[in-house]
Amino acid sequence: PIQQYQIDHYKDKYIKYINPHYIKCIEDAEGKLIAFAITMPSFSKALKKANGSLWPFGFIHLLKARNKNDTAAFYLIGIDPEYQGKGVTAAIFQAMQDLFSANGITQVETNPELEENKAIQQLWKKYDHKLHKRRRTYKRDL
Repeated sequence: PIQQYQIDHYKDKYIKYINPHYIKCIEDAEGKLIAFAITMPSFSKALKKANGSLWPFGFIHLLKARNKNDTAAFYLIGIDPEYQGKGVTAAIFQAMQDLFSANGITQVETNPELEENKAIQQLWKKYDHKLHKRRRTYKRDL
């Protein structure tokens, strides 16, 4: 589980860049959170334009990218295990697709995913997707 100090760190680091429209939540009839998705407009192109520097004017590129962008970064999705396999995944993806369509988002990049995590891989089966980065860790006893 994520520790509170980690939550505080990432909240302080990223909250100012998050566009609240890019966070979607689903609750059950009693108001209990059962699913959420956190995405953000991608800042990759903006950081490239800013040459990796926020000052003196690089932050302007980030602010523009926050509100007008064709690419989103899919950071986190969570679904209560009790509701997995019951259509909630489809509902959260539809909410995200509606958001992306309304905001001109045509591309989405995800965080690293385990190759053997077939449940995650199945999420993308109906999308035109491609694997463009692969990370591996190797261990060697010294």
